[in-house]
Amino acid sequence: MKKRILISQIATLALLIAARPESWPLFWAGLAVMAAGQAVRLAASAAIVKSKTLTTTGPYAVVRNPLYLGTMIMTAGFLIMLSAPSRPLLSACIWAAAAAVFGWIYYRTIKAEEVFLRGVYGRAFEDYCAAVPSILACPCRFSGFFGKEAYSREVFRRNKEWRGMCAAFVLAVFVALRIKYAF
Repeated sequence: MKKRILISQIATLALLIAARPESWPLFWAGLAVMAAGQAVRLAASAAIVKSKTLTTTGPYAVVRNPLYLGTMIMTAGFLIMLSAPSRPLLSACIWAAAAAVFGWIYYRTIKAEEVFLRGVYGRAFEDYCAAVPSILACPCRFSGFFGKEAYSREVFRRNKEWRGMCAAFVLAVFVALRIKYAF
């Protein structure tokens, strides 16, 4: 899906505007969850060689889409930050809207990527799909996550994950300011 990043940014902005964050404990809990999601994305960014090989090691040994899994975890952290205990209906609506929009985006994106990967890697991709789940990590395969040969500093640098980290930082700062100044 070509416009997934733009749609994600618009949806994130809409959620941020609609929400009324108010809770420091939820902010800190959400920040911790966002950091966990970012850690998944960092690991995946150091392992994937985009458009050159079928990556099946590191985080890709545990789940086929660790970048998207990391994004989903980060989104959950962001939603925790935005939740308002005094406005449960608003918080529920924000969670539902995020689940609908991001679920649709990533469902379509993953399906399109799978068609592409089947066309390029054929049977190797089919075998990989049979062995490794798409989004929910397979604990039985975590040993493949820790192999140092799966990761590369150069690959990480080329994948420019720092952009996502900066965006997450800006979002967290903005939510903190909204809580502090109640706007």
